[in-house]
Amino acid sequence: AHSWTTKGFTFESGPSLYAGLSPDRSPNPLKHVYQIIGEEPEWLTYDRWGTYLPEGDLLHDAVGAADFYEKLKACGGPDAAEQWERLKARVT
Repeated sequence: AHSWTTKGFTFESGPSLYAGLSPDRSPNPLKHVYQIIGEEPEWLTYDRWGTYLPEGDLLHDAVGAADFYEKLKACGGPDAAEQWERLKARVT
C-alpha cells in the first residue's frame, strides 16, 4: 500500500475491498503477476480495517461483505448498496 496527497487530501491505495491477494481466483492484477511467475508469497490476512469518512470519523470495521453492507446502509443512504453493486459490476 502507498499514499499520496493532492490538494490537501491524502489518499491511500491499501488492500482492495473487492480483489484481495490471498484467494486463488482473485481478480487482483498483482495476484496474476505472482501466478504467472510461479511465486506465492505468504499472505497475511486481517479481520478489521480502518475507514475515514468525509466528516472525519474513523471507523474500525470488520472485513467481509455482510458488515460492509451494514455500514453502507448506515452511512451511505438508501441507494448506497445498489450503487456499490453497479461499481463492482464495472470493475470485476
